[in-house]
Amino acid sequence: MSNGSLPDTDFWRQFRGRFSGVLKWDDLESLWDALKASPADWYVFDPAGEAPSKPLDDAEFLHFLDEAEAVINQRRDRPSCGSVYLDDLAAPTYIKIFDPLKMGTSCSHSSEPIMPHWIISRMEPDTLPPPPVKNPTIFQRLTGRA
Repeated sequence: MSNGSLPDTDFWRQFRGRFSGVLKWDDLESLWDALKASPADWYVFDPAGEAPSKPLDDAEFLHFLDEAEAVINQRRDRPSCGSVYLDDLAAPTYIKIFDPLKMGTSCSHSSEPIMPHWIISRMEPDTLPPPPVKNPTIFQRLTGRA
């Protein structure tokens, strides 16, 4: 799903907004600590699924943070993090967490963006509509690779 085909809602307009990456591992640790200190009223959303209608309770959110931290820590062998992006470094309200093993590359030629594995926000998310059905190209129809 391309950024141009995202729904025109507050949630998805925020998604298309300006974000800063958390590059230093120490900064990521500080983010985890800040989130753990304020676990109330966070929505956690996997864009590949249904949007939640309510925020996680404190215990669920803390459990989620442990899970997210384990996923990100798979790449602790790298000098920088680069898998977490925030709308505001000082007081985030919208956080994109990418799976560090499935981020693609900056030189990717796909027209489809890599979606985050999770979005954490103070704003209730909207479920993405199903992707449009693509008609096979003539080559795909002729070769049976549709």
